[in-house]
Amino acid sequence: MFKKLPAIILCLIMVLTLALTLGGCADDDGNYPVTVGQTIFKEKPEKVAVMSDNLADIIYYMGYSTQICAISDACTQEELTKYIDSVGDEVTPDADAIIASGAEYVLTDTPLSSAVSEKLKDNDIEVINLMLPTNDDQLKTVYNALGKIFGGSIDGAKAGTDAHTRLTETLTQAEKETEGSTIVKLVCYLYLDENNALCSFNNTTCEGMVLDYVSATNVASNFPEEKVDESILRLSNPDYIFYDNEAVLEYLNSKPALKDMTALSSNNTFVLPKSSLQRLGTSMIDTQSFMLSKMFPNSVSEATKGESLASRYGITITEDSHYELGADHQDVKAIQRRLLDLGYLVLDDNTATTYYGSKTAQAVTDFQTANGLQVTGIADKATLEALFLSSTLSTQGVAVTPSVSNTQETTAPTEPEAEATTPNTPVDTNGYNIDLSISKSYQKGDEHEDIKAIQQRLEELLYLSFGEGDSYTSYFGDGTENAISLFQQSNGLTATGVADYDTLKLLFSDNAKQP
Repeated sequence: MFKKLPAIILCLIMVLTLALTLGGCADDDGNYPVTVGQTIFKEKPEKVAVMSDNLADIIYYMGYSTQICAISDACTQEELTKYIDSVGDEVTPDADAIIASGAEYVLTDTPLSSAVSEKLKDNDIEVINLMLPTNDDQLKTVYNALGKIFGGSIDGAKAGTDAHTRLTETLTQAEKETEGSTIVKLVCYLYLDENNALCSFNNTTCEGMVLDYVSATNVASNFPEEKVDESILRLSNPDYIFYDNEAVLEYLNSKPALKDMTALSSNNTFVLPKSSLQRLGTSMIDTQSFMLSKMFPNSVSEATKGESLASRYGITITEDSHYELGADHQDVKAIQRRLLDLGYLVLDDNTATTYYGSKTAQAVTDFQTANGLQVTGIADKATLEALFLSSTLSTQGVAVTPSVSNTQETTAPTEPEAEATTPNTPVDTNGYNIDLSISKSYQKGDEHEDIKAIQQRLEELLYLSFGEGDSYTSYFGDGTENAISLFQQSNGLTATGVADYDTLKLLFSDNAKQP
């Protein structure tokens, strides 16, 4: 009996070996299990929630974003926010939403609240805190750790190393393009803290790392801590200042000792949201490109400066390009769409129009201020070229390259009745001072002289009333929108509140019905 044991044991070993071979173990390639910090990953995670803006940026750069199932409000990259739901604040996210997302792990570099952490732990979701790097060696470590998490100890570790190398080589190559410049330039990044104190980033912080790749001396190295010594700042006299928001520029201009600095007197001041410097993946390249294009406009390559996206928006920029308040032109739609994409303009329903109203003029003014351009509120050639550059950053500090679907107008099939009336065919408007065409459409927020005629006709038909002393205006406000909606309802049209061609054609015809 005992002699049979070796044979039985041998048989069991053979069975187990065969089972493993035929079973196709997912870890046969040696990538998993892998240990990162104190966590053992037994297999490749399929769903991971990412709370850190920086980690999300790196993961996207490394090509692992398909494994992200949830993000926090801090993650502002358009490529992620379009497709992945937010679970709320970075520190106090909605634990139930994370659980519902199917996340196996949560990645962050800012500790979560204890209540959220405990609830996630109770649901077998592990929270992994990675370091916020302050130098390149630490950044390489973060890339390596993320590579191992998403790709394993062999393939993932190599992917992390390769991605970090690719990042540094891209930054170094772009910086080398400025070597022809013999003048040493001084640069500074400024922001206001919660106590309204002026602060900066030196090269010992995560945010200061990109400043090591802009061929300039960071004057913040003169400050012992992030809080700025304003007397030293004045003596350092930076040639270029990048700043977090308009409040910073207002602060500098309010200080007599600072407002005469070279950067301010030369208008070499540029808005760069602080979050832009806190992302060390794809956005780091975008941020460097933006800074170099402002500091060395004649030295950097077209690749670094960025390509023109004008054709993607359907606009041609020429020497004579010039649009200002009151202009009515098809190109204004392209200008508004780009301003919308970059976050400088807000319109109802995000619908661009051909009219250059006060909102558009203000958006252009804000854009010019943020990008060191002459502030006029007029979209001239220089403004348009900067506006449509792919390297130009949004108000969130990210480069925005739109898809074709975002820039091309969608045209509904033309009704037979509309075909009979082309934009060049006059439409009888019963003597009102307005010319109608298929291309004309007005909505809430618009300003145009035609709106006076629309209001006058609405009043005549009893859809709108004016008090004593009131008069028609060129502004399409709430009252006009409500009157148009009521007119559309009473006349068998879809009540959108938008004065489109079909609505206006009926409004000014003899067939228009009263309420």
